[in-house]
Amino acid sequence: MKRLILLTLVACFAFSVDSQAKRINPEKGYNLIYIGNSITYGALHAEPKVTAPPVVATEYANKRLKCIKGFTNCGRSGATTVDFLPALNRDFKRVERAVAKHQGENDGQFVFSIMLGTNDSASTGPTGAPVSNEDYKKNILTIVNRLREMCPGAIFVLQRPVWYSPNTYNGARYLVAGLNRMTDYVNILVELANENNDIYLGDCDSYDLMKLEYEKYMFAEPGNAGTFYLHPNEEGAKKMAKNWAKAIVAAVKSSARQ
Repeated sequence: MKRLILLTLVACFAFSVDSQAKRINPEKGYNLIYIGNSITYGALHAEPKVTAPPVVATEYANKRLKCIKGFTNCGRSGATTVDFLPALNRDFKRVERAVAKHQGENDGQFVFSIMLGTNDSASTGPTGAPVSNEDYKKNILTIVNRLREMCPGAIFVLQRPVWYSPNTYNGARYLVAGLNRMTDYVNILVELANENNDIYLGDCDSYDLMKLEYEKYMFAEPGNAGTFYLHPNEEGAKKMAKNWAKAIVAAVKSSARQ
């Protein structure tokens, strides 16, 4: 029977276990694949290949796990859960190439860190936006189900999308309605972790960190409704990446113990 180790909506860091599920074999090592949007990609960073969250998170995680064999950042600016649907043959191609690459290089098992929802929450602009709670859940499950087929025994860590300012309006229109919509998505992530043996609720702390200290940890960007805050800067990305890494390590260790 599944057990959610920690559940809170304000500062939520949780993971689930089930003794009957397929488990990570720590002797094989791990391949980390990060699925996300511009925040995952490291947009506005001077050197995203050095400071993007997946790069830093992998470094942190490997200090604890000692056996990460490879990682790939599949983040793409503007991406939604709709863009990553396998049937549309868009951003999911990035993930397919990453999986094939790692499978050709080693026999490590896969851990997928997924942070999507920022662009889904917009009122207009990104593909499929605004995405309802029902479709958001369905889309993530569709992505996960295809990855289960491709990578038996994989686990999935769902990172909560981070806060953005309620006046966010660039090429896409987010504003208060978008922020409220994205805030609700955390309930879907909790449901997915509770209902699936191989899905773990990851970092939720970064949402509050960015909300409370946005001037320190996020880029100030000019927009149609004034200066807005959407993308973590290098220091903010580092803080967020450390939280991602904690979630990944906890999920992997929990899975390996069962």
